[in-house]
Amino acid sequence: MQEIEIHAYGKLLFLFKERNWPNPLVYEMEGPLTAAELRDRLEIPPEYVEAVFINRLVKPLSSGLQEGDRVAFVPPGVPSIHRFNLGFYTAKEKEERSGDGWQD
Repeated sequence: MQEIEIHAYGKLLFLFKERNWPNPLVYEMEGPLTAAELRDRLEIPPEYVEAVFINRLVKPLSSGLQEGDRVAFVPPGVPSIHRFNLGFYTAKEKEERSGDGWQD
């Protein structure tokens, strides 16, 4: 099995605690998986995730995951200057072009 590490921040920490998940959570992938598919398999509502970091880089939710990746789902509410500095705007533009459907 291929394992990835999932980290939660902000409001998502409460969801992890409600579900008694450790942070980070180790997830065993059974095959190819995108960040959006991972979010859905974990039953994290789409409106709870504004951005995803894969190995410390902001990526589109349509990005494929590989064994050993470190994934961090980031909830809405990050202050605006940090959103720009962290690259959320760039990731959002890429996602909109790919048609995967970022929500504001």
